[in-house]
Amino acid sequence: MSFSQMLSDLFSNHTMIYYVALPLTVVLYVAARYLQEKSNLALLNPLLIPMIAIIVLIIMTDADAEDYQKGASIITWLLDPAIVALAIPLYLKFRMIKAQALPILLCCTISIIVSFLISYISCHLLSVNEQMIPTLGARSITTPLAMDVSSRTGGIASVTACIVVCVGITGAMIGFPLMKLFHIRSAQAQGLAMGAAAHAVGTSAANQEGQTQGAYSSLSLIVCGILTSFLATPLFILFRYLDSLF
Repeated sequence: MSFSQMLSDLFSNHTMIYYVALPLTVVLYVAARYLQEKSNLALLNPLLIPMIAIIVLIIMTDADAEDYQKGASIITWLLDPAIVALAIPLYLKFRMIKAQALPILLCCTISIIVSFLISYISCHLLSVNEQMIPTLGARSITTPLAMDVSSRTGGIASVTACIVVCVGITGAMIGFPLMKLFHIRSAQAQGLAMGAAAHAVGTSAANQEGQTQGAYSSLSLIVCGILTSFLATPLFILFRYLDSLF
């Protein structure tokens, strides 16, 4: 096959969105990050703004979303080493964390129970489908674990994935402003809260605040993910038992 034919086949197999996906995503992220740093507005989140812009672009141009995903696949591939890199601040603060192991474990356990209780109570108050309880219950842990927990407990894994992304971005935007509003000044408490409530996206925001916040957020992200995998099934058995009583 000649070089010209190879090029022809390449361009005929993909739409334009495939070729602009990667540079467009990077440019939008850098621009949003620059604007956020200059304006200090949490709303200009460098994950939220590119996401909205790309969704609007795909809808308006009727582009192929699958082609966009393939074109930006290198960013997806980089997620794995990025998650592993979150262990660096955790390692740097290991001695401090080791001395506080019990309260950290207790805080993470309470956060999981509260998360599932809020989902359970909200779904009952709003009279939504019972399948939404496990779908919403795992919203505060990282996406792969959340999808697994959701499917095991009878939820809709694909909906859980969307909710997890939205929760992470929302937490990264409003987490630190809310903690400042309620005078939560402890760097350790801030980090634990961000990791427990907003998983990897919140941890990214915590790393921007400081090394201690990043380390504790990474730890909370890991511990909450592991504990949720073990606690989700017993919690939902308990919820179903409560439903049978009332």
